[in-house]
Amino acid sequence: MRQLQSFAIRHVINYEKMKRFLFSLLILLTVSNASAQQDQPETTLFAQCKLDLNNQTELAQLEVEMKNNPYIKNVRLDYNTQRVFVLTKGIDQLTEDQFTSWFNSHSSLVRCVQIGTFGVDTIKPFPFEGCEN
Repeated sequence: MRQLQSFAIRHVINYEKMKRFLFSLLILLTVSNASAQQDQPETTLFAQCKLDLNNQTELAQLEVEMKNNPYIKNVRLDYNTQRVFVLTKGIDQLTEDQFTSWFNSHSSLVRCVQIGTFGVDTIKPFPFEGCEN
C-alpha cells in the first residue's frame, strides 16, 4: 500500500511540474511573439503633390481609384487647391515615378512631389513655395 501511495505522490508531483513547465513555455512564446512584432513596426511613408486638374468629377474618380490601391493606407484630395496627400502601407520605399504612376492617366499633371517617412520627415506646408517641377 505504501508503494502505491508513493507512486501516486510521485505521479502527482511530476504532473504538477509538467503543468508549470508548459505554462512557462506558453508565457515565454507569447512574450517572444509580442516583442518580435514590436521590433518590426511597419514603415508608413507619406507623399504629397499638386495636381493640375480642375475637373472635380475626375478628381473624385481619381480619389476612389487611389483608395483601392493596395499600397495606400489613406488618401486626401483637396478639390479646391488640387493638393494630394497619401499615407502608404506595405512598402518601405517609394520613388517619385512609382508615386506618379498611381495617378494613372493623370500622371503628367503631377508636380511638386514630396516623399518622406511619416513621423520622421517634415511635411512641407501648402502652397509648396519654391517648387521646381
